[in-house]
Amino acid sequence: MSDTFDNSNLYEGLFLISQQAVGTNLGDAIEHVRQIMDRAGAEVLTLRKWDDRKLAYPIKGQKRGVFLLSMFRVDGGKLADLERDCNLSEQVLRVMVTRCDHYGQVEFDAELEAAKNTAVEQKLRDDEPSSVNDDEVDADEEAVEAAAE
Repeated sequence: MSDTFDNSNLYEGLFLISQQAVGTNLGDAIEHVRQIMDRAGAEVLTLRKWDDRKLAYPIKGQKRGVFLLSMFRVDGGKLADLERDCNLSEQVLRVMVTRCDHYGQVEFDAELEAAKNTAVEQKLRDDEPSSVNDDEVDADEEAVEAAAE
């Protein structure tokens, strides 16, 4: 391990994916984002599901979305290509890319560990049959909203 951590051209991307696009196969959505990043010439270091939640307001008619978090290296001039491809994608609702100037070796290692743990958790979930129906979850959330009004 070197004494200085090189965070040049290191970026973090947060991709909001349509829940309909994810459907039952998260792997396809992750692969779609990976292809977008590959077209921009990005070296993907981590790409993982960060969260799945109800949106504050509908985006392109979607009330729920899946957030994918990624850490990658790319030439700064290629970011416009990456963002353009995301805007053209029907699966990607929003994207936010930030430069990781504030990252040091500790933060970098922590993100790699979190990505590894998320991959293990996802593998375990994929192996278990789901007992919760998404329609039931949506109905429960709508009932809570109606009660709050």
